[in-house]
Amino acid sequence: MNYRDIRAIFVHAWCKRSAPIAIVSSVALVLLIAGLMMIDQSRAAGAGTQIRATGTFTTAFPLPISTSTNSDFPIDPDPTPNNVVTNPSIAERTYGDLFILSRYAVSSFTGSLAGTTVTLQTVVRDDVVEHEAFQMNAGSFFGRLDGLRGSFSNINHVVADRSRCVQGVPCPGNRIPVEGRLTVVEGTGMGELEGICGGGAFKSVLDSSGLPTGVAEYDFTFRFGKDCKANN
Repeated sequence: MNYRDIRAIFVHAWCKRSAPIAIVSSVALVLLIAGLMMIDQSRAAGAGTQIRATGTFTTAFPLPISTSTNSDFPIDPDPTPNNVVTNPSIAERTYGDLFILSRYAVSSFTGSLAGTTVTLQTVVRDDVVEHEAFQMNAGSFFGRLDGLRGSFSNINHVVADRSRCVQGVPCPGNRIPVEGRLTVVEGTGMGELEGICGGGAFKSVLDSSGLPTGVAEYDFTFRFGKDCKANN
């Protein structure tokens, strides 16, 4: 039903004097309200709602129970000595010159996104050939996006620049600049974030010497409705 159909109902009701005016007017009013709601919904679903989100976040790596929290962002720790808990890794392997690890991470977002992500990170570090570390992070966000309360799952790809690092020697200040991309897993939005898709880029905020400050800045674009394939 569009506005022309609603107008035709009013015209018909006005011209057909034999019908009780009160009843016809009531029916027409109900149809008008329903029609306007349908128009608003169809516009939102057709064009989609888009929200640009900017701000910062920090990341911590929880250690096992009874130990402290490692708050470096996001460092790829050296292999753990036998029977000594010094980093937040939950699994570590080496393959040739590659150091591979898995760990949990908790990120706190401020700005357009206000909330928390909890991720399981899989990291491979190459200090011999690429001098970079590569991460695939799978996790969930819960909190608010421009005041909309809800949650969604996300996948991140992150690259850490280890060009200043030497194998077996900690990087300067034990800080490593990173950049990456976040992608929403379509179909996972819940609450007021139902139907969400999109994502964007993030990177370390650097100090005057070019080293990370421990804070990352993000610039994401989220969409809703028919702009997301999972909603079609």
